Amino acid sequence: MRRRHSLPTKLLGALGLIVLLAVGGGYWWMLHVPGSSFQGEPPPLGAEGEMLQERLHRHVRVLADEIGERHYWRPEALQAAGDYIEQALTGAGHTPRRQDVPTGNRIFHNIEVVIPGGSREDEIVVVGAHYDTVRGSPGADDNASGVAVLIELARLLQQAELDRSLRLVAFVNEEAPFFGSDAMGSLHYARQARAEDWNIVGMISLEMLGYYRDEPGTQHYPFPLDLFYPDKGNFLAFVSNLESRRLLHEVIGAFRRHAVVPSEGMAAPPQLGDIRRSDHWAFWETGYHAMMLTDTANFRNPHYHGPSDTPDRLDYATMARITQALAAALESLARP
Repeated sequence: MRRRHSLPTKLLGALGLIVLLAVGGGYWWMLHVPGSSFQGEPPPLGAEGEMLQERLHRHVRVLADEIGERHYWRPEALQAAGDYIEQALTGAGHTPRRQDVPTGNRIFHNIEVVIPGGSREDEIVVVGAHYDTVRGSPGADDNASGVAVLIELARLLQQAELDRSLRLVAFVNEEAPFFGSDAMGSLHYARQARAEDWNIVGMISLEMLGYYRDEPGTQHYPFPLDLFYPDKGNFLAFVSNLESRRLLHEVIGAFRRHAVVPSEGMAAPPQLGDIRRSDHWAFWETGYHAMMLTDTANFRNPHYHGPSDTPDRLDYATMARITQALAAALESLARP
C-alpha cells in the first residue's frame, strides 16, 4: 500500500514545487528591477536645485491657480494653458510646434519640442505629460506637476549632445471623456507617428509627480501588491506592461544611478488595469514600448481629481530632485 501511494505523493509534491516556482518566477519577472532605491536623507538642493524648485512651483501655480480647471468645457482656460506651456518652452531655449487635435467642434493642441540626435537620430525617445484636467479640479498634481517637470527637462537638456533624438510633448485631452477616443492628444500623436513610420524606441509618460509622504500607511495598492512594496508614499513609481519591461529596466536603472529619491518599479500584466491610466497607453495601442512615471495617484494622494488638488499640497524639493535625476537618465537613454 505504501509503495502504491508514494508515486502520486511525489507527483503532487513535484507539481506543487513547479507551481511555487512558476508563481515566484512570475513575481520576480514583474517586480525585479535593476539598481537600488535611494534610502536616507537627501543632500541639500544647492543653488541650482533651489532655482529649479522655484521654477517648478511657478509652473504649477500658473496652471493650477491662475488658470485653474483646463478642459473642453473651459476652452479659454485650456487654450491659456497651451499658450503658457509654449511660452515656457520658448523661454527654455526651444522652438515649440503645435499639432492640431480636433475635439468636437473645437481644435486644441499638442505642443512639442525636439532635441535632435546625432548618429542615431532616427531612433526617437518621447517624453510626454498631459495638461488638461478633469472637471471640478484645478489639477496641481494631476497633471500640472508632470507638465512642470516636462518644461524643466526641456531646459536642462536644451544643449545636450545626444545620439537618439528626444521629443518632449505636452498632450491635450487625456482625461475623461476623451481617454481612448480620437480626441485624445497622445493617441492622435501616436497614430501619426505610426502612420509616418517613426522609429520610437520608447515613450515615458509623466503622470502626477508631486505628492510625497514619509509617514507609514500613506501608500496603498491593489492586492496583492501591498505584500511587496513599502507603505510609505515617498517614492517615484516606474510602471510598464510586460512587453515594455526592457525599457522600464533601462529607465529606472539610469534614474537610480543619479537619484536621491526612493523609487520602485513594476512590469505588470494587463489584468492590472490601473497600469493603463495615462498617455503611455496610447503608445501601447499603436505598437510602441512605453511606460509611466507616477506618484501613484489615488493610491496615495487623497486630493486626486478633487477641488483640493492645489499647489500647496505638493513637494517641490522632491520634484526638483526627480527632475535632475530624470534629465541625467534621459541623457543616458539617448546615448545607448
